[in-house]
Amino acid sequence: MLRELPIDQIHARADARLIDEATVGGLVDSIGTIGLINPIRVRAVGDQWEVVAGHHRLAACKRLGLADIAADAIEADDLHAELAMIDENLCRAELSPADRAKHTARRKAIYLELHPETAHGTPGVSRQVGDTRERGDAERFTEATAKVTGQSERAVQRDAERGEKVIQAAIDIIRGTQLDTGTFLDKLKKLSPSEQVVVAKRELAFIKHQQREHAKGAIARRVVPLTDDEAADKQYDALVAAWNKAGETARQRFRELIDTPVMDRSAA
Repeated sequence: MLRELPIDQIHARADARLIDEATVGGLVDSIGTIGLINPIRVRAVGDQWEVVAGHHRLAACKRLGLADIAADAIEADDLHAELAMIDENLCRAELSPADRAKHTARRKAIYLELHPETAHGTPGVSRQVGDTRERGDAERFTEATAKVTGQSERAVQRDAERGEKVIQAAIDIIRGTQLDTGTFLDKLKKLSPSEQVVVAKRELAFIKHQQREHAKGAIARRVVPLTDDEAADKQYDALVAAWNKAGETARQRFRELIDTPVMDRSAA
């Protein structure tokens, strides 16, 4: 049901993704100019409202000082609300490989809890409806997720495996760094949980060390303007070096140039 809700009665989920300031800034400009086009989605929690989808839009409206916001109020239990939040995140292009992996793995866990009959080798009772279903009534996880996110099933399976095998502590270490890549996640997933943390810390420390050394080199290579005296000394040294290398004929011509009146040297 679409309605206008007081912003001060709406709160974010505790497990909501961190707000991206650049995204909020862009939304502030857009909403401030043309208004909110897509309402946020909320659900009732007690006498308050919890955001299901639209955390960045809500943050932008708060920043604009708006009192109310257009919201689509839905009925959803905890799992469906979390699933909706994850789907919104997975559809965002700026998710890093680490965040995409964790969101996909969590989506898989929720999906299998909602549709246990889709798990390999486990047809039977669904906790949501309490009856026996044949496998195939619901789409398999990779198929359903691919439709939501626009990715291939292979990419969905790859991300889910990364998120399932790489522990949260390792994800927290590499998130947003140069190690936040699919290649490094694939390296970590082959290690034990304790090894993942050790390797992530070691590799990140090595990168930071390289960055510090590069910065030191850049400072050392920085060209500092010479003073007038330093420039004169450098020019003198260059003249002496050239004189020492010159043959007698060149030296004689140079002597003649020096003896020539200043006004006539341009023609020499």
